[in-house]
Amino acid sequence: MSFLQQSLLWGLLAASIPIIIHLLNRRRHRTVQWAAMEFLLKATRESRGKKKLKYLIILACRTLAIAALIFAIARPLVGGFLGWGGGKVDTVILILDRSSSMEQQSPGSRESKRASAIASVRKSLTELNSPRLVLIDSASGKAQDVPSPDALEELSSTSATDTKASIPALISTAIDYVLERSPGRTEIWVASDLQLSDWAPEEGRWEAIRTGLNDLPQNTTLRVLSLASSPTDNYSIRVLSSRRSEDELVLDLEITRTDSEGPAAVPITYSLNGTRSADKVTINGQTYQFQKRLPLGTREGTGHGFVSIPADTNLRDNVSYFAYGEDAPSKTFLVTEGGESPDWLELAAAPPGFDRSVATRVAANSAHQIDWASATLVIWQAPLPEGTIAEEFTRYLESGGAAIMFPPRGESTTNFLGLTWGEQTVAPKGQYFIIPEWDQTDGPLRNGLEGTQIPVPKLKAIKRREIVGDATTLASWDDEKTFLARKVIGDGSAIFAATLPDYTWSNLGDADVLLPVVQRMIELGDKRFGSAFAAITGSQKSLVADGETRTRLDTHSKSTSSNAPYEAGVWKLGDRLLAVNRPKSEDQWQILTNAKLDTVLEGVPYKLFEDTGESESLAREIWRAFLIAMLVFLITEAILCLQPKLKKTQ
Repeated sequence: MSFLQQSLLWGLLAASIPIIIHLLNRRRHRTVQWAAMEFLLKATRESRGKKKLKYLIILACRTLAIAALIFAIARPLVGGFLGWGGGKVDTVILILDRSSSMEQQSPGSRESKRASAIASVRKSLTELNSPRLVLIDSASGKAQDVPSPDALEELSSTSATDTKASIPALISTAIDYVLERSPGRTEIWVASDLQLSDWAPEEGRWEAIRTGLNDLPQNTTLRVLSLASSPTDNYSIRVLSSRRSEDELVLDLEITRTDSEGPAAVPITYSLNGTRSADKVTINGQTYQFQKRLPLGTREGTGHGFVSIPADTNLRDNVSYFAYGEDAPSKTFLVTEGGESPDWLELAAAPPGFDRSVATRVAANSAHQIDWASATLVIWQAPLPEGTIAEEFTRYLESGGAAIMFPPRGESTTNFLGLTWGEQTVAPKGQYFIIPEWDQTDGPLRNGLEGTQIPVPKLKAIKRREIVGDATTLASWDDEKTFLARKVIGDGSAIFAATLPDYTWSNLGDADVLLPVVQRMIELGDKRFGSAFAAITGSQKSLVADGETRTRLDTHSKSTSSNAPYEAGVWKLGDRLLAVNRPKSEDQWQILTNAKLDTVLEGVPYKLFEDTGESESLAREIWRAFLIAMLVFLITEAILCLQPKLKKTQ
């Protein structure tokens, strides 16, 4: 408990007045021995103890009534956030989560969680007689002095952003500040919506943070202002990739919603180079991915735009931006050891009529000739790479590249990406290896946009090689051995197939299966080039480099110069064209539970205050309770002072 008027607590000395009067009254009366009274004293000795106890209670009520009045005048504060055991606070370090998820409206309010937190903090600081305020915001991550709590809502460093928050890093900054500045009695307030991705409870740095908090001076307190209500009635849209395909722009899009019951029609606005169009999509479930093709006509060079959905409970996730460059050809490098397979693979990579697709054969012993920088897809039908080639191949995948790995004709024990080729098996005479089940929602064998299935059961194999290692199985043979496996490396992925497109192995060469698999992997590899025009808000790539100036190109909204580095949009940074968007983690709405928070801060004494979204003070005055207590004490004293009625004698 703390007090707004601590100086008035000196008035508690007045509580001693009834005691002083009692002692003075005792000194006024001298005890005189009188033989005639001994008989009467003996008669009343048994009731003297009760009378003395009654008098002491009356004295205590008078003393407590005065003390309660003084406490009420001093305006005591108490609450879940400030707690008991208060006193004057010299410095408050406010860690403010400015991530895009904090723009979700608070329950029962049209105010964002960020705005609600700022208002609550401002009121509380005012009631604490405005101690020194240090702000550490999640966008810049830097500590800055705030001259007055009233200025909080006007600062650009407390405004909305499209960034994420790293709570462990922010708490570490606060610890360093306390150790370096020694700011006296300090409160560290963390205002956050407790989004799981922002707190990152599995990060290894939490152990060091707990140690750092416990090593702070004893007059430092950690308090968490939780705005952890789950979002409702909210939709988000995201551009997964954008790429030019001849005279069209191909957008891969994703819509996510908080509620997944029943289908819902979502209106979407597309803006491409200033021209807008609209349509609707129906989402049935929590997440829906789809593809949109926008006509470019004869327009050449670079371009940009955005997609948006109607406003809902969080405006920051209702728009996503894109940019694109020249229509570059799709280059597939085919590393092969010869035979019939390369013919089928080249046909699948560059079918007739696909003028944009180019396939180049490379002998297995000449893999160093691959131009990794321009490669859209690498098809590898040879013993797995090793040495320098394996290192270059891995870097290519980490940067977003795509690859399909087919087994060699002979034995190979090379390990690549943690996978190796196992023994070769042959189906019994007159029988085939077939595929009854496969993943129809993910990977290159997924269903089409309209639910059309790839006729995978038509695939029949008489030879295969086992895929050995840890990878995600996308399709299995009828004996549960893996046919197709995926290994994700960085931003890219490699697909391992257990048989060859060679009629001495299987009928995989038929276009029904091989063509969609190869073309979908080319599509995946194409995203690597689109990523040259994309960045995450607040990342190093999205910041202005030396000699660059920042100019916003899209027409969706305007940005202030001070907050521009932390806002999504299409930006011209020098010669660079970038579509900057919020991190994907901000569309993942899992909340850190109180139990998990206890685990994260295990051994650290902290206080938790759960904001109701009504912008109330983090502390509340309880002077009324002391006034009520004073009345109770006075009434009790009055009742005890009443003389009992004398019994009438007959």
